[in-house]
Amino acid sequence: MAIAIFGGTFDPIHIGHLIIAEQAYNRYDLSKVIFMPAGNPPHKNNQNLTTAKLRLQMVKLAIEDNEHFIISNWEINKDEPSYTAETLRYFSDKYNEEIYFIIGADSLLDIPNWKEPEFLMENGNFIVARRPNFSLEKILKKVFFKTHRDNLHIMNSSLIDISSSLIRENIKNKISIRYMTPDSIIKFINEKNIYG
Repeated sequence: MAIAIFGGTFDPIHIGHLIIAEQAYNRYDLSKVIFMPAGNPPHKNNQNLTTAKLRLQMVKLAIEDNEHFIISNWEINKDEPSYTAETLRYFSDKYNEEIYFIIGADSLLDIPNWKEPEFLMENGNFIVARRPNFSLEKILKKVFFKTHRDNLHIMNSSLIDISSSLIRENIKNKISIRYMTPDSIIKFINEKNIYG
């Protein structure tokens, strides 16, 4: 058995995240999918990032009715930037199972720029979800990925062109986000006036 870690800012979590996680669970015989909201991601501009507490609460609400989805606050509780290599080491020690990471094609393209990319590719497995406007075939032709092809698992997931930034933009412009994220998240966003 294996577990998959699904990291991201989840600002907010949306239906695309949930569909990808469920498809990965089914296709790769995972025991669980661990949603891990990022605390201080080194590659993001954090000035406009919603507080960790609110993002964590939104993920909890979104996954509470799925028994094979769990949440981890490990990265959120760290003061320093969160690096995937450290996350892999931590969870490899914690679980006696193979560790997968669920990422999008856009993140795959960026892995060579991450901290310890060779370590990640040699010791982790990546379930890569296709994303609109990203050619996985082109990305995989790069020399870096050719040498680590065995650890990359391309998932032909449903292509849903929804992003957290689009949801935030819609809210700002008073455009409906119905069906883009679960109703419980919409209610929470409205109650807390998160993106108003």
